[in-house]
Amino acid sequence: MTLMTNNKKQRIEIPKKLKGQVLFASDRTCCVCRVKGKPTQIHHIDENPANNVFENLAVLCLDCHTQTQIRGGFHNKLDSEQVLLYRDDWLIQVSKTRAANVDRLSSDDAEDQAVDLELATSLAEIYREREENELLAMHYLSIGNEELRDKYIELAIKQGMDDEGIIFFRSEQDRLELIPSDVKNRHIKQLKGRKDWFGLGRFYLMFEEYEQAAQATCQGIIQALERGNAFTAAIYLKEMATGGVVEYLFMDALEKASEQNDLWWQFRSMQELGWIDEAKELLIEHRQEIEESGETSLLEQLAIAMGDRQRYIELRKQEARSISARPDNETDQRIY
Repeated sequence: MTLMTNNKKQRIEIPKKLKGQVLFASDRTCCVCRVKGKPTQIHHIDENPANNVFENLAVLCLDCHTQTQIRGGFHNKLDSEQVLLYRDDWLIQVSKTRAANVDRLSSDDAEDQAVDLELATSLAEIYREREENELLAMHYLSIGNEELRDKYIELAIKQGMDDEGIIFFRSEQDRLELIPSDVKNRHIKQLKGRKDWFGLGRFYLMFEEYEQAAQATCQGIIQALERGNAFTAAIYLKEMATGGVVEYLFMDALEKASEQNDLWWQFRSMQELGWIDEAKELLIEHRQEIEESGETSLLEQLAIAMGDRQRYIELRKQEARSISARPDNETDQRIY
């Protein structure tokens, strides 16, 4: 590696192999404007020119790269959180496009088949001659050949592959259990060291470690809000809601409430999970226990579950009288 000085920060030249992987993954196209054919640069997302890992690199055109350098003034800076969102979305789009192009090989257009097969074969031969097993694995991943992809992933790992490469390929294989624990732990340590909370949250989510994913993502959301990046915070809040994190937390709450025999929080967890019928059955099953407890909140929900409208109205009136008689600083902690 060539070490150069760049003002206050040291710049370590991006290894040729890694540079090729980054450009290939992004189709040599700026991940922000996505205009084909424009001259591009590889940008360090965290602005640390020594942090040469795949996750920290994004392909930008000269115009978009300039927007990351804005300091002050009236222009909107293209910050690291935005670049990360653009980059991740673009890599997904490139992968989908490549996967779709594989279908052309089964089309009736003989000319298209010949061109695609010739290109795929030529690239594979070049990589084999150079014993570039990792590039071969990436090549067969891009054209949808899982058998050869898996073959060269194993050869590349034996040949020597960095942690990010192992994690990337095992996730593409949907074989996360094959990622060694030391590789996983080192990656977590690196993400924490860079305070890449969103990256850490997504990494935990890959392994369905939902509580850790929620903690890390929430730290990232707080950081984004402190920097005035409300859009980024909203995106990741939405991602938590749709990515299974919130559902898991409610299920975890249900399990803990069940262990403690806490009917109220079992019922509320089921409600939030959308298990309406199960929630009603729970209340009816424990009818005697609820009536003996005298807890107004549970009694009201039991009346609803049993379709007893008159009983529900009586309980609401009783609760209203009780609330009006309380001191101002006394609240019902069972509601939420």
